[in-house]
Amino acid sequence: MKETYGNYLLQRVSVLRQVLDYNHNFQQIYETNKHIAEEFSAYSMDSTLHYLQKNIALAQMMNDKYKEAETEMRLVKEYAMAGYHIDAADILEKYSLEIIPSGLKHDFFDASHILYGEMMAYSNNNEIYVINKSNRDAYRDSLLAIVPKNTYEWYNLKREEADNQKNDTLSLFYAKKMLDVTKPNSHEYAEAAFFYQSYLKDPDRKIEWLAKSAIADVMCATNDYASLNSLCNLLFEQGDIDRAFRYSADHCMPDAISFNGKLRPWQVAHFFPEIEKAYSHKATHQQRMLWMMLVVIASFVVALAVLLLFIRKRQHELLVINRKLTTLNAELQEANKVKQEYIALFLSILSDNINTSRQYKNHVLKYLRRGNDKYLVDEIEALPPIDDDIDGFYKMFDKTFLNLYPNFVEQFNALLAPGESIAPKGNDSLTPELRIFALVKLGITDSSKIASLLHYSANTIYNYRAKIKNKAKGDRDKFDNYVKDI
Repeated sequence: MKETYGNYLLQRVSVLRQVLDYNHNFQQIYETNKHIAEEFSAYSMDSTLHYLQKNIALAQMMNDKYKEAETEMRLVKEYAMAGYHIDAADILEKYSLEIIPSGLKHDFFDASHILYGEMMAYSNNNEIYVINKSNRDAYRDSLLAIVPKNTYEWYNLKREEADNQKNDTLSLFYAKKMLDVTKPNSHEYAEAAFFYQSYLKDPDRKIEWLAKSAIADVMCATNDYASLNSLCNLLFEQGDIDRAFRYSADHCMPDAISFNGKLRPWQVAHFFPEIEKAYSHKATHQQRMLWMMLVVIASFVVALAVLLLFIRKRQHELLVINRKLTTLNAELQEANKVKQEYIALFLSILSDNINTSRQYKNHVLKYLRRGNDKYLVDEIEALPPIDDDIDGFYKMFDKTFLNLYPNFVEQFNALLAPGESIAPKGNDSLTPELRIFALVKLGITDSSKIASLLHYSANTIYNYRAKIKNKAKGDRDKFDNYVKDI
């Protein structure tokens, strides 16, 4: 989420810049520039210097020596921590304890302490190292005399003093005190966590606190940091080369370049040759292991090829069986569906016929007992013709069949030559031809049986079937089988 936290910082700065756009009071402009420089101090050196230099120009324009000195002390610290020691020293040479305004003694001591501490850390000559260390210690003692006790700054100075005495236990104690007085995930917390881990012996605990410090750096949008770079070195020493390289290449170096300081890119780049050497060694080892694995793998290739052929053959056999089972299952499901539909239809018709027969029997017996057989004969002669019953049967059959096979007509016409399609009489009524082949679909192929069921003559059934087969676009001798497969 580094980009997200960076955007938070830029949004805060954007608000401050808007304040500048609508402000013409020099004092307020100075304070706003000071605030923006503070926001940028660990994010972008160029932006920090830009606003500090604007404040120096503003102080000179107002002829305010206090504000000029205050800003230049801040500039010294910025230059010193970024590695521009000569630039920082040039500014500091203009001031002395006698010249600096009384209200800026702390700033003067602090800037001098930081500059000599940084110069000490990067001294190549032992004599120069001793001089810088002596100056740093002197300014630390001056700060300890004026800094309020039990504050973050006081604990940090006492930690440095204990560190100078090589008293790791006391240094760790003061580093813990620094953590106690800071807000989690603040700039001070990141710094305190970094110092705290430096006095720990357990590598796992060092990694834990370096990670906490690095997380705080991310949440504060810090681009000039030491924790993640130190974490890379520690992970590298433990053999986690990939993660060490990823952190260093994807974060440490881009952030250092973005900040545009002098020391951080050099520190990160100094680490790359070691990683390259480790990668080279790792690649050689992996190549040797690869050849060994190739020899081992080669011994299994023939057996694997035979096994694959066997599996492929067996898979093909299983596929054929599965297809047959799937087809058979579909046929069984369709047969069950047809059976259920027609059993229900049969039971319904049978029940209706029983009820009708019983009612008619009771009706006839009543007339016979009364001796009214003449009226009975008249009533029978007045009954509707049998054709009405046959039509009712057709409608019931058509409706039931189309309910089972709603696409039958469309699929049946697909078996006929173009222009020979048969259109049904309605949504649920079949033509005689369609009705005949509906029975064929149900497995009834004997013409005499079809004639009996549909109350047609056998000759009529034969003629209808022959007429339709002549319209088939495929093999007419296999037409009945095509219909069964619908």
